[in-house]
Amino acid sequence: MPPNSSSKWSAFDPRTRWGKVYLALLLLRCYSAFFGYGYIHPDEWMQSGEAYFGFTLPGNDARIPWEWRPDQALRSFSSLRFQYIFVDFLLYLFKKFSVPLSGYNLFLIQRTCMLLWTLSLDAYILDLPPRTARYVFCLFNISTAATTFLVRPFSNSHEANIVATCLMSTLSFYRNRTWYRPSGPGWNYGILLPAILAVEGLFNRFTFAIFSLPIGIFIAYTHIRIAKEGYLKQAFTSFTIAMVIALAALYHTVESETKFYTRSANINGLEVAKFSGSNWVIPPVNALLYNVKTENVAQHGLHPRWLHGLVNLPMMVGIANCVVMVIYGWQFVRGLWTSSVVKSSTRDSPARSTDAGPSDLGRSKEEEEEEEQKEIEQAIEASLVESAVTTNSSASASAFAAPARARARATTISSPDTNTPNPSSATEIDIEYVDIEPVAVGLCLTIIVFSLAILSISPHQEPRFLLALAFPSTIIMAYALQSPFFKLRPYFVRTLILIHILQHILQLVVFSFLHQGGLLPTLFSIDRSMSLLPTYGDPLFTRYQHHLLYRTFSVPFHFLPHKGRHTFPRVQHYDSSTTPENLVRLASISCNHTAIYAPTWIVPRLENFASLQDTVTLVKSHTFAWHIDLDHLHQYWIGATYQRSNLSFAIQKLDVTCKVVSQHVSDFNHKMQAEKQQDPTLAHKEL
Repeated sequence: MPPNSSSKWSAFDPRTRWGKVYLALLLLRCYSAFFGYGYIHPDEWMQSGEAYFGFTLPGNDARIPWEWRPDQALRSFSSLRFQYIFVDFLLYLFKKFSVPLSGYNLFLIQRTCMLLWTLSLDAYILDLPPRTARYVFCLFNISTAATTFLVRPFSNSHEANIVATCLMSTLSFYRNRTWYRPSGPGWNYGILLPAILAVEGLFNRFTFAIFSLPIGIFIAYTHIRIAKEGYLKQAFTSFTIAMVIALAALYHTVESETKFYTRSANINGLEVAKFSGSNWVIPPVNALLYNVKTENVAQHGLHPRWLHGLVNLPMMVGIANCVVMVIYGWQFVRGLWTSSVVKSSTRDSPARSTDAGPSDLGRSKEEEEEEEQKEIEQAIEASLVESAVTTNSSASASAFAAPARARARATTISSPDTNTPNPSSATEIDIEYVDIEPVAVGLCLTIIVFSLAILSISPHQEPRFLLALAFPSTIIMAYALQSPFFKLRPYFVRTLILIHILQHILQLVVFSFLHQGGLLPTLFSIDRSMSLLPTYGDPLFTRYQHHLLYRTFSVPFHFLPHKGRHTFPRVQHYDSSTTPENLVRLASISCNHTAIYAPTWIVPRLENFASLQDTVTLVKSHTFAWHIDLDHLHQYWIGATYQRSNLSFAIQKLDVTCKVVSQHVSDFNHKMQAEKQQDPTLAHKEL
């Protein structure tokens, strides 16, 4: 449909209704980013901040994951630097304004970086027609993808941002029909962005090649179409420039990865996982070779191959999106099939090829041109009337002044001379509007169906693997809600919108605020506690702390920057392989300097074993509320039956006090008090 005459930036104007909706959803996204302590998956931090600050922040006691070992080389540091492109600048601002680099500040820096990436995607959405862009803003910005996943430093989040940006750049490239005209530059600078991002996305995750393959094929097809229209030189120049840029970016990235892993191997005395006996290190190839082996992915969990299609896709993109994609996708494919059948039957019709004379052909062509001209005029006038209703009176006055110019432009567009353009002699035509709906919907459907089919082959399937499909599915839904089928069914549409909102709000609460939501506040508290330790004094009594974290997700140690400032504080993490008995024994070693942090449901077992050993006392000193582990949800609910929810769904801090030491101290104090009463001079000497 033609766009209305309102400015595309009006979607951000808080004075308009749509601008207020966007502002509210943006505030929700910011709140989720800065106050959502939910910890969705260990890869959220272990593949991003843990590695980045472990390599770049001096003195940070991060634990580098095994994927970054030189003999594995499954991750790309160049891609991680690009993902964290705003982090160095934010660190500079913190240093310039003398803000201490605490664990909480590192959290804010990373979330701010990812939030800025989402804002850049918002700007690209404005390339869509205004009404469609407003639909996309509302549908996508309320989704779990935008409010929960994209503001977190997942590699999947970075991949989804790149796929969405490449998709929007491709649609803009398709809509621009002036760059290859005689008065145009002869090549489209917009093609450079997908070329560069293609390399970045590939090194970020090898699955990017699956999501972006339909986009790459469409770009190549568009160049072929332009060449067939008579603009061979322009098409060849544009495609060549894009390929040269992509190859240059590929060479630079491979060279950077090779130097990075070779230097790391030399320092640690390890081998380097090189590509096919060469001297190059290509992480996405290593990651692909690792993931194609079932015994490797079995270590991370095996799933049925229908899980992506029946569970993960509805969870990640939304149930309503899936319903709309099935209905509108079927209508779209059926329409393409019907159109192709009609065209082929018309082309092969004997009456059209033999019975019709030249005059008949001429008259039919003129009739078609007149009909096309009328359709264009009606569409433009309808859009102008629509824009006049939605804008203020001053804008309406200027909007109704355009029909005469629009008719003149429509007449020029439908001119017979434009059917067979000649680059050397054809008159330049300024095409103001190109309907991108068929291309946008078809391309998004292809991305979703193709990617879902390929990714379902793997036996290891997680919902976040489909995060990149959230944006294409939203574009389909935005166009579908404007189609006659859905416009004629308002109750059905309202039901879908209600389901869409409720599902994503529920998932926002669970994943952004509750799931493992107490672990990060626990780490921030430990970091503050260590920051209060003196930098001098007796290492045993004044500079020592022992923190034991039990039965939580993997601990991102880069959130403890103050640990690197002291030699003696210890922070250790224990999983289910350590029994409660052993944990209590470990805690009893460093008396009165140890704290245990554990979910509420396991605390009674720890207290029970502590009482049986009769060596330590566990005292609850702090509660980090709203912490849920979905694997032990039943235990949490049992605890909620006899105590408040904020205590049941929480991490408890247990201070460890040794009974033996306490008893000796008490006996010593009683003895000294008795001696003072018997000999008053002893007290005088002590003074």
